[in-house]
Amino acid sequence: MGQCCLGYQGQERKCQIILQTQIQNTIISEQDLNYINQIKLIQACVRGYLVRKRLQGLIKKLKEKNILMKEKKYNSNELSFNDSTPFQDTKPSQTTKLECLQAEKIKLLDKVPDYLVNRVNKILQQYTSFNYDNEEENKFNFQIHQLNDGCIYQGQWKNGLKHGCGRQFWLNGSYYEGYWADNMFQGRGRLIKLDGDIYQGEFKNNKASGKGTLYSIEGLKYEGQWEDNVKNGYGTEIWCDGSVYEGYYKNGLKNGQGTFKWADGSVYNGEFVNGNIEGEGEFKWEDGRIYSGQWKNNQMDGQGIFQWPDNRKYLGSYQNGVKEGFGSFEWPDGRIYKGQWLNNKQHGFGTYLGSNGIEKEGEWAEGKLVRWQKNKNRIQDS
Repeated sequence: MGQCCLGYQGQERKCQIILQTQIQNTIISEQDLNYINQIKLIQACVRGYLVRKRLQGLIKKLKEKNILMKEKKYNSNELSFNDSTPFQDTKPSQTTKLECLQAEKIKLLDKVPDYLVNRVNKILQQYTSFNYDNEEENKFNFQIHQLNDGCIYQGQWKNGLKHGCGRQFWLNGSYYEGYWADNMFQGRGRLIKLDGDIYQGEFKNNKASGKGTLYSIEGLKYEGQWEDNVKNGYGTEIWCDGSVYEGYYKNGLKNGQGTFKWADGSVYNGEFVNGNIEGEGEFKWEDGRIYSGQWKNNQMDGQGIFQWPDNRKYLGSYQNGVKEGFGSFEWPDGRIYKGQWLNNKQHGFGTYLGSNGIEKEGEWAEGKLVRWQKNKNRIQDS
């Protein structure tokens, strides 16, 4: 076997030598050169296509990442003001905080750059002007300073700190106008975020706290109580499709008593827990159906009463949104079933009262009668 392999390898080397000799002795014509150039051009096009394809794939991944980041942001219950980093002390520890903050004001300007003003004006054109507490403050005849981080501040100062009324433009497009105290948002103000969302209301120590309104770029509006940048207390939330929630919040989520009205006309009035329908409540569908009873994780769960527009009625147990356990079902013509249910169907033993007034006991399986119990019939008293 080894000799066969060696013999084959020798033949292969011999063929390679002959082939190289033939190539060296070949005269390349002008037509062949054109052909070779065309091949090179095709190869270059293919390489360019592959590079563009890889680049498009990379761009797609980056876009998907940005979308996920955005979804994560809008699923978050906190109104973040992390881009207000100019208020954080980043100077060496041997320098006092007061000295650091005083060093922010580095350049006096004649006016705010147009590109910063234009972006803010474009966003605020559909909103009313922000008004300060008195006429003198509303004149806003304050000096304009560029800070050492590039931000532009126009307003009042105290002991080298932004204090009183003022407005600030960040280079990333964010904007704040309102009252300040010790370089922080304090009191009434309006903040435009980098993504275009707007919060207008009360601030405390750089955070939304008190009464305020959030206008989302997607069209959502929340007006109510805030605490440490999250919805806390009583508030009203309106979606762009016309849906409305009015009730209580805790840590940014619906908690406690509230009313949710959907755009199709459906209404829920009752308890919420961590953003979900949970506890006691009544749900009215747009077609006239009504359920009143217990809920868990946005589903009927526990004891409740379900009524239909044609006067059918169920009173009994639910689990995970379906009839399960013991319950009573009444038809408009007077028929009644009382017994066990499973997955929205009669299942197990129960009694059936017919429209003729005769009551029977029987066994059901998946909504179908299996057998009647003998000697269990009786006439229902009128």
